Amino acid sequence: MQRVLREVHLWSKLRHQNVVPLLGFVTQFDLTISIVSEWMHKGNAFEYVQNTDVDPRPLLQGIANGLNYLHSRDPNPVYHGDLKGPNVLISNDGHALLTDFGLSYIVNSSCTFQVAEPRGGTLNWIAPENLDDYKISPEGDIWAFGMTALELFTRRRPFNEAQSLAALLVRILKGPPDRPTDESTYSRLTDEWWDLCVSCWKREPLRRPKIAYLVQKTDQMMAGVRL
Repeated sequence: MQRVLREVHLWSKLRHQNVVPLLGFVTQFDLTISIVSEWMHKGNAFEYVQNTDVDPRPLLQGIANGLNYLHSRDPNPVYHGDLKGPNVLISNDGHALLTDFGLSYIVNSSCTFQVAEPRGGTLNWIAPENLDDYKISPEGDIWAFGMTALELFTRRRPFNEAQSLAALLVRILKGPPDRPTDESTYSRLTDEWWDLCVSCWKREPLRRPKIAYLVQKTDQMMAGVRL
């Protein structure tokens, strides 16, 4: 209950074109709190890009802008904590909308529903420093942005070749993913986009770019894309 109330409190304060708006909540189903948002009939980003006619690059531009809004909120930045394709919904006009803030962390918040050390995330998208002790951070969101980009370009989960938990952990610790082929990404993952992904996967968290830089770079790269 406390976690859901915290999520409702957080989500109710968010207003951005790349964040799913909260419509309200109800308590009429099995004595639980149910969060209500608009139904997105186009589904989530991972499902959406399974149609190979869909170019993931505009979605990534929207994701970057949504993250920038969260990270830049004043006076209380918000870190998402579980960024991945399934947690990005697609609006009726095809724009990316961040959702699922149940693991988010409000920095320096006075909200009475705040949890001191939220835990979670999804392993294929988690930064190596969080494997033993998961802590939500802006650097963790940046790592996950790079993994989400790879996911949407390839239409597969990051490290999809790892067939067991042990194999996945070993692969994550080994280093960043290998670059996929042009054929598998329909030549959309250009050198510039790949370099941006790699920059998000620096092993030292503080060497990863800030979200404002990702917004700047995605805007620059999209300015030259003919859709």
